[in-house]
Formats: sequence, C-alpha cells, structure tokens
Amino acid sequence: MKKKNSIGKIIFVMFLRSFFTVVLLLVVAMGSYGLTMKYYEVTADETHGKDMLDIVGDITADEISRNIIYSVNSETSEVEGMIIEVLNTTTGNLDFITIPANTQFTIGSEVYKRMCAAGADVPQIMRMSLLNSYFSDNTAYEYGILMLEDYLGIDIGYYTAVESSVFQGWFNKDADTGLYTPSDSLISEAQQYVSNNDMTGFIKLKYESLVSNLKVKSKLKYADTYAAVNPAYIYCYMIPGKVDMEEYLISVKKAKQQYDTILSDDEHTTEQVNDVSIPSAGKNIKVLNGSGTEGIATATKSMLEKDGLTVVKIADNSEIIENTIIYVAKEGMGRDLKHYFDGARIETTQLDEGIDILIIVGSADSGILTNQ
Repeated sequence: MKKKNSIGKIIFVMFLRSFFTVVLLLVVAMGSYGLTMKYYEVTADETHGKDMLDIVGDITADEISRNIIYSVNSETSEVEGMIIEVLNTTTGNLDFITIPANTQFTIGSEVYKRMCAAGADVPQIMRMSLLNSYFSDNTAYEYGILMLEDYLGIDIGYYTAVESSVFQGWFNKDADTGLYTPSDSLISEAQQYVSNNDMTGFIKLKYESLVSNLKVKSKLKYADTYAAVNPAYIYCYMIPGKVDMEEYLISVKKAKQQYDTILSDDEHTTEQVNDVSIPSAGKNIKVLNGSGTEGIATATKSMLEKDGLTVVKIADNSEIIENTIIYVAKEGMGRDLKHYFDGARIETTQLDEGIDILIIVGSADSGILTNQ
C-alpha cells in the first residue's frame, strides 16, 4: 500500500508541476503579445493622417519623373500589373520597368512598425496584387511605394492608378515574359498631339481616366520632355527576379543596379537618332570567366537563362580583369545586359561566327555566385 501511495503522490506532484509550467508559459506569452501590440500600434486613429504624411512625404515634379503605374481591376480591386515609368528631363530618356503583380516580399521591420502605428492592418509578407485588400481608399498605392522603396532601396516619386481595361489599351503584355511595352495606339495618339504642339492636351486627356497623387499641374511640367521623346529610345525592362511556385521574387541587388543605371544612363538621348537599342533576347551569348573565381561563368549562364536569354558557350578567360566587358557584334546590342553587372562597359567588335555577344565577367562581379 505504501508503494502505491508513493507512486500516486509522485504522479500528483508531476501533474501540479506540469500545470503550473503551462500556466506560466501562457502568462509569458500573453505578456509578450501585449508588449508587442503596444510597441506596434497606439493612438492610430488620432495620428493616422499625420503619420501618413510623414511616411509618404511631399509630392513634387522632380528632374527625373519616377512614376509607378498600377493596373487595377475595378470589380475585384486587385492590382493586375505594375510599371515604373522613368522620364529624365535632362537626357530625354523614357524607360519602363515591369514589376509582376504576383511579386511577393517581406516588409522591413522598421517600416512595418510605422505602418502598424499609422493604423495599417497588413501581413508582413506582402503580395503586391492584394494591395487594396489591406488598405483603404488610395492609401494602398502610397503604401505600395513605401514598401517597394524600403525593400529595393530606391526612390519612387509618385503613383498613377488606372483601370485595367484602360491600362491594357496603353500597354501590351508579352505572353511569354510578362513584359509591358507601350502600345502602338498610345504612341500614335501621343505623336498626333505632338504634331499639333499640344502635349499638355494629351496629358490632361489621360488624367481624366486615372488617379494620381501628383496633380495635373505638376505633371504638365514634363510636357515638353514627353513631346521630345523619340519612340526609338523608349526602353522596356523586366525587373530582375525569378518565379517561385506562383510568386515572383525580386533579386534586390540586381533590381537596384538596374534602377540606378536607368536613372543615370545618358547613352540614349533624343539627339542620337541613328542609335537604336537591340534586345539581347534571341541573341547567342558567350560567357568567359575573367574574375579569377571558380564557377562565375556557370553562375552567370544560369542567371541570364532564368531571364530567358540564350547562353551557347561558357569558358575561362585567359586573363583576370576587374570590370566586366560586354563585347557586341553590332552597335546597340548589350545595353539591356548592363544592369546585371557592376560597372560593365560595352564595346563593339568582330566576334566569332555564331556569337552575337561576348561577356567577360570581371572580379568586381564575383558576387554573382552568392546571388544564385
């Protein structure tokens, strides 16, 4: 009997210990949750307007227009497409960067804290197509700017939201790559207004079918630059990244390099009327490893092929170089490859038969290995 009582006592003591342990864990968890919520939220309703102004900042017409254009389905409110339009008033360059609507990324902790404090109810892992599911009114598009700027380390000036049916009339979407390009009808319509010396009328007309946080008065400051753009110098890019299951994951470093290159590039000005850019898609590319780091040619081949480019041969270069060189068989080739590399230069030369582009990867781009 004593043995049975002893065993029963031990079981009872163990039960009590387990019970109090569970209670303690629950108390700690609830306390942590309370502290976290207190850290993130707080007088959101009272400060929402002020916080939004602090987060987004003032909207002005800068020397370089950086406009993110959202294609929005009016029935579902889903964002079906995004383009960053970059217009440089100094060089006359007009560039379009496609960002897939199924882009997914994690919001940075500091920005996420500020958004929660401003009253936003959004998951930290965000999908761009669902912007309007988490935010009210047009704040969704401003928050979209905020999140992309923080995630990519870039600066986007303002937004334009367009109903998807209108957007589809303005831009064509390539069925294979998802790349958006201005439609022939849009370019033709713009040229008609240019011939009548009325680009301001064209901009005012388009503003009737869109929503933007840049007032039309400010947008009109770009009228002369738009009017001077040569259609041959309208460049279109896909933001670097890869498809993972049903999500598009942006390659942050490459995307920032691409964006910085576009903002600073002075090669395709309106004066260079005979200088036409030739896309690298469909061209035969050869890659040589001139970095001195093993595996660079293979990694570069993989990187380019993920974006639909054709690499027909890889090998080691006979010497080590610092900065990547892109040799092209014809003037105008290779420009859409520069954003993959850090400080690459393009040279036109005679190449081996069957090769359109030769890339010698330098040591400055050895980071390509770690980005795969």
